[in-house]
Amino acid sequence: MKIAILIQCHKNPKQINLLLERLNHPDIDCYLHIDKKADFTDKIIHRENVFVLPDEQRVSVEWAQISQVTATLNLLNTAVAGIRGGYDYYWLISGQDWPLRSADKIVKFFEEHNGTNFVQYWNSKNHGSHQQNNLDKRNQIYFPIKLIGRKPWQKIIKRGWVEFTGGYNRTWKIFERKQLGIEFYFGSSWWALKRETIDWIMQYLTIHPEYYKFYENTTCPDESFFHTLVMLSPYADENTDYLTYLHFQKGANSPDILTEDNLQRAKESKYLVMRKVDMDVDDSFLQV
Repeated sequence: MKIAILIQCHKNPKQINLLLERLNHPDIDCYLHIDKKADFTDKIIHRENVFVLPDEQRVSVEWAQISQVTATLNLLNTAVAGIRGGYDYYWLISGQDWPLRSADKIVKFFEEHNGTNFVQYWNSKNHGSHQQNNLDKRNQIYFPIKLIGRKPWQKIIKRGWVEFTGGYNRTWKIFERKQLGIEFYFGSSWWALKRETIDWIMQYLTIHPEYYKFYENTTCPDESFFHTLVMLSPYADENTDYLTYLHFQKGANSPDILTEDNLQRAKESKYLVMRKVDMDVDDSFLQV
């Protein structure tokens, strides 16, 4: 069992190095994308199973924009084509994740569940409740990329655009953008996909460049891009839940930074990693 762990990083090289040490295993290779806005590639540990993407493959990752998908695709392309390729699984995590199991137990988990895709799906028009909601809206209308972000003016204008086009739970026909003729799905950004699924995805994207182009003008594309591809693939029925423990405050867009109070629940959970952790806020996760 060979596993490529794809890690998106943007801060705290010391914590990232500790994560790499915890994941050090003969059957695990780690591929790192370090946000273009960060400047610590030279501080990452050098090891034969650690690969940092070169500057030309690094992008500035912006909240809710296509850049996070681009960073993930750059990681995938490097891992798939790498000299140590031939992986059984590709697992996307962040530099603020922390393992809840040892590297040996992580490898054993994938061995025992070989053939399963680990990806989460949320209720939407095409899944679960099968009712139109704000997730479907993300792909139904055209969002100029300059309107996508966390700045107050972006949020105000984007909300006005959503309401003008019919609100979150419907879209007036006149405002619907040209669709791809496929059903869209949504879920958490973090997943682990088997080799056959990734091979199919990479081939599909080569044949259908319009797919990536479409997602350039959606919001939070990282929460739909790969999920939709998995459901389009021949492996749509071979999925289960994702592998990341998170804790959200009600109504929050981002997960809490986990503290000592969260550790017991995380350790007792079914998940392999927890996020997000920050040793500058609370380093108790290092006890796990």
